[in-house]
Amino acid sequence: MKRKMALKFVPFYPLIIFIFQLSRNGGINFKKSHLVFIFFVKCLFLEPFRCLELFFFERKIRKFEMELGPVFILGHWRSGTTYLQHLLSVNKNHTTSSVYQFVFADVFITTQKWLKPPLNLFCRWLKIPYSFQRVPMDLDLPGELEPAMWAMGSSTSYTWGHFFPTKFSFWRDRFISIKNSVDAKNWLDDYEYLIKKFSYASGGKRMIVKSPGDTARIRDLLNRFPNAKFVYIERDKNEVFRSTRYLWDVIRKEFSLQIISDDKVEKIIHDSYKLMFSAYKEQKNLIKDQLVEISCEELIQEPIKVMERIYSVFGFGEVPVKKIMKVVEHLKAKRSIQ
Repeated sequence: MKRKMALKFVPFYPLIIFIFQLSRNGGINFKKSHLVFIFFVKCLFLEPFRCLELFFFERKIRKFEMELGPVFILGHWRSGTTYLQHLLSVNKNHTTSSVYQFVFADVFITTQKWLKPPLNLFCRWLKIPYSFQRVPMDLDLPGELEPAMWAMGSSTSYTWGHFFPTKFSFWRDRFISIKNSVDAKNWLDDYEYLIKKFSYASGGKRMIVKSPGDTARIRDLLNRFPNAKFVYIERDKNEVFRSTRYLWDVIRKEFSLQIISDDKVEKIIHDSYKLMFSAYKEQKNLIKDQLVEISCEELIQEPIKVMERIYSVFGFGEVPVKKIMKVVEHLKAKRSIQ
C-alpha cells in the first residue's frame, strides 16, 4: 500500500500507466490516434492540480473512516443500474460519483468548483450528447466508479478492456471474475480508496456505488465492506442484449483505441452475461440479509413503491418522494429508459 501510494506522487503517473498499457495491450489503430492525443493533453494540463490534490488530500482520504457502509448496485450493464443509482442518490444522506468526478477522478476536489461550470456551458453550447444514456451531456449526471479508477491510472480497472477491446476478455477474467488473491487485494485497495474519496468529498455521506462488474465480485466486496448493502436489478434478457449492443457501439466509436468486429462484440456480450449471472447466483447467498432484488420494469412502472421497499429493508428512513418524482419526470422528458 505504501509503495502504491508513493508511486502516485511520480510526475505524470496516469500518463506513464497509460503508455505502459498501450505497449502491453497491442497498441492502437491509427484511426483512433486522436483519442490518445486528447488524453495526453488532459494529463499535461491537469498534472499541477493532480499534484496539489495529492499533497493536500491524499493522507486525509487514506485516514478517513466511513461511518455509513456503501450501497453497491448490482446488475449487468443496461439493466437500469444508472436509473437506480440516480434515484438512490437523491437522499440527503447519500452521495454518488458524477460524470465530472469520474472523468477527472484525480483532480475533482481541487477543480470541481471552477472547472465544471464552464465545461458544462461548453457542452450545452456545442450540444454535446452523453451517448451512453442518450441524453444531452451534463457533468452532474451519475457516473460509474470503474472508469474513475481508470482515470486515476489504476491498473486494476476492467475499463482498460473497453479502451483495448481485443483484450477485453483478459481484463474481464482478471478483474471481474477475480480468481487471484493478489489481484483481489490490489483492486480492492484502489476501489476502497475511491469510495472513501467520494464520501470524504461529500462530508461523510453514504456512497452509492455503481459498477456492473460488482455483480460478480460480491465475495470480495463483502470481505472489505462487511456492513455494505446491495441492490440487484434485473431486466429482460433480450432487452439487456439489445441495449448492450448499443453500449458497445458507443464504446467502439467514441472510446476504443482498437477496431473489433461485430462478431467478437457479440461473443463478449454473451460470455460476459453468462459469467456475471452465474457468479451472482453463486454468491448472493452470502448477502441474503443485506440484499434487495428488484426488476428494471417494476422500477420504471412503480418507482416510489420500489424505493419504499429498499428504504424499509435497509432502514434509510423516510423516502424523499418529491425528489424521486422530480428525477423520474426529468428523465422521462429527456428519454425513454434504454
